[in-house]
Amino acid sequence: MNLKLSIVPLFFLALIPGWAGTPEAKVVEQPPATPIEPWQVTVGVPGWLVNVSGTTGFRGVNANMNIDVGKILWHTNAVASLAGEVRYGRFSAVGDFLYLNAQAGVGTPGLVSNLALGLQNFIGEFGLSYRLLEGARGWLDLLCGFRYTYLGEQVGLGANNQAINAASTALVDQVAERATTPGSDLNALIQQEIDNRLTALKGQNPPIPVGPLAGRVPEQVHEAALQLIEGQQPELAAAIRAGAQARVNQLKARLASQVANLLGTRLNESFSFYDNWVDPVIGLRGRVNLSQAFYLTAESDVGGFGIGSDVAVQEYAALGCQITRNLYSEVGYRFLYDDFRDTNFLYQMALHGAQITVGLHF
Repeated sequence: MNLKLSIVPLFFLALIPGWAGTPEAKVVEQPPATPIEPWQVTVGVPGWLVNVSGTTGFRGVNANMNIDVGKILWHTNAVASLAGEVRYGRFSAVGDFLYLNAQAGVGTPGLVSNLALGLQNFIGEFGLSYRLLEGARGWLDLLCGFRYTYLGEQVGLGANNQAINAASTALVDQVAERATTPGSDLNALIQQEIDNRLTALKGQNPPIPVGPLAGRVPEQVHEAALQLIEGQQPELAAAIRAGAQARVNQLKARLASQVANLLGTRLNESFSFYDNWVDPVIGLRGRVNLSQAFYLTAESDVGGFGIGSDVAVQEYAALGCQITRNLYSEVGYRFLYDDFRDTNFLYQMALHGAQITVGLHF
């Protein structure tokens, strides 16, 4: 219940003594007081239990994600959320924000022993509203404003040196066996011994919503290993044909060491990505009073329009309760879909889940 301030009419009684005779009291009439439209302030703390699903990626390497709120909360370092509104008459200014900082370490099979993931996500909204309808049963507002999204992601690779040494030796042995065979397929050998052991870098279904920043590393490692082997294959083939086994062993050991060094260097790197965008939004929100204490509320907006995102859609519906004169609570569900494309970056993600809000009216 909003706290309203009004000017209470003041009545002054003027006692004017007569110059002669009995004193006479006169009442001076005041014009009726004009009520002042109250300022209304609302502050709430939304607790959004966010699940994340969708597709995101870099430079054509995209990962599918379906991450439940339990995983996200387990790896969350810090989270903050706040919503507020200042209303005067039919007009109001509204705003809210959500900030999330999360980290996760993921053990992986193959040539990379672990991935260190980091995420910083900020979503802030600000807008103005105009009350189109208002009555005893509820109200309806028109909204317009903008939504700001900031995204920071990090991926750190931890090389599995033992697996790298074994894979490098196996690859060079395979190369030596086929060195004197015309038309041997080096790409297939590298695919078998290296590429197939780097699938974790594709970033499918991570524990927190971080895209495959290292998704192009397998391709880059493949090309570098191919050039390295092609450069030394003629010398190795000549030693094999000459039957110089000591020389063959020496060349194989050197090549295996070079491949291992290449993999060790490329698989111990860190990658980071930062981007932000602003979406204009327009929408409606309303409330229907079920009783003196309970009500239904909903909000819907659409934005982007190619200015920031291609399209951004948000929906919210909740059952609310006015617990005391100033304290309220809402239990509902929020859905936010964002389709944003930047240079070499794709972000088609849906954030959705239950939301519990506790707030105050002043």
